[in-house]
Amino acid sequence: MIHRLAPALLAAAACCFAQSGRIDPAARKDIDAGNRAWVEAMKQGTAAMVAATYAEDAVDCPPAGECIRGRAAIQAYFQERMAKFGRARTASVTSLGSVQQGDFVYEWGRAEAVSENGQKLNGRYLTAWRKQPDGSWKIFRNMPIPDDRPR
Repeated sequence: MIHRLAPALLAAAACCFAQSGRIDPAARKDIDAGNRAWVEAMKQGTAAMVAATYAEDAVDCPPAGECIRGRAAIQAYFQERMAKFGRARTASVTSLGSVQQGDFVYEWGRAEAVSENGQKLNGRYLTAWRKQPDGSWKIFRNMPIPDDRPR
């Protein structure tokens, strides 16, 4: 079901771009910090660093599984994933675009990491960031976008 939502979310994001075109500077700062946190977390093997970028009621939908609900469960998922993957030798997040609609910013891009033992993790993503009551921006929803590259 979540993969069926991706085109609708992208269409909504495109619609929103025509409406806003500008991202709240506080949102941009927190989103950029969140992306840097993912890179550092992968290099350090620290799931808590990734989980801290998620809202308490966040939902993360991995490419091949059921969606994970709540920051604590998301942290446990990343801890297990990082234990299997190991520390990343290299990691990067490339934001390819973002649009804001009210208290939500929709960002899409590409994340990649290569572990010290050569395992690769890469893919496109769509993340919805939501403004929190304290004014910070946290991940509300996160999911992969299927690659359009030839296989």
